[in-house]
Amino acid sequence: MGLVNTPIETYKLNGVNVDVKRDDLVGDGINYPRWSKIGGIRKILESNYIDKSKPLVHLSVYGSWTGWVLSGLCKEYGIKFISAYPKTDKFPQVLLERVLSNGGSLHPMRPNVMSIMLNKLGTQIKENNWQKLPYAFNHPAYINYMGDRMKKVLEGKHYDNLIVSMGSGVTASGLIKSFLVYKDDWWKYDKSSRKVYSITMSRISSTKKILNENNAGDQNNILLETSPFAFDDMMIDYEVPFDCNEFWDKKQWYWLEKNIKKLKGETLFWNIGGSYLKSIN
Repeated sequence: MGLVNTPIETYKLNGVNVDVKRDDLVGDGINYPRWSKIGGIRKILESNYIDKSKPLVHLSVYGSWTGWVLSGLCKEYGIKFISAYPKTDKFPQVLLERVLSNGGSLHPMRPNVMSIMLNKLGTQIKENNWQKLPYAFNHPAYINYMGDRMKKVLEGKHYDNLIVSMGSGVTASGLIKSFLVYKDDWWKYDKSSRKVYSITMSRISSTKKILNENNAGDQNNILLETSPFAFDDMMIDYEVPFDCNEFWDKKQWYWLEKNIKKLKGETLFWNIGGSYLKSIN
């Protein structure tokens, strides 16, 4: 499958035009969630990283659609899928039902911090001869796919500013490498180049680590801040003129509203996902 094509729409924000890449339209919200990451995950499954004869397990936590996506894709590729998840009342039952409806199986785990759950799952993977995907889909096939999509966008228009939310920084790595035209000499870029502005919902140090690992970590051209909002603050009273994810993109749009007047040139906002609340109700 080739590159997914989603529209770019222009919105007026405080009197300034902002182009929005509507990647909340990658999925249809029925068979797959409205999420930019689907195509990149597909590329990993199509690579030689995956042994299609072995069960694939992945930990999906509150706020993530990975179980839903992987159960659907594994059904397409004939891979047995096991969705690990923290067994809590908070975890949406509807997402578990989507996994089951796609033929996947569930692997409930005792709730704990992410690192402990991943370590426990890693032990179980070895014991059961399962396989797993790289953390946050941090694989060249995924990153190159996102980079190719950015290249396609830049064929149509020049942009000076990229606005994209970050968690781990993996999805943004692919976009940034193509936006800033990074190669192996990424550290040489100076402040006259394009700019990337991002709110991260993770620790800045861990996000920067992922960016650096993927040669997309130039501190001169990437302005990274932490959000003033808690991760699970859905910002119910704040409205955005398009469908976006409450955990990441909505907070990024809020930042842009407060800072748009400070930016120079043409601005592209890459909307990674649609509403999580709509997907579970």
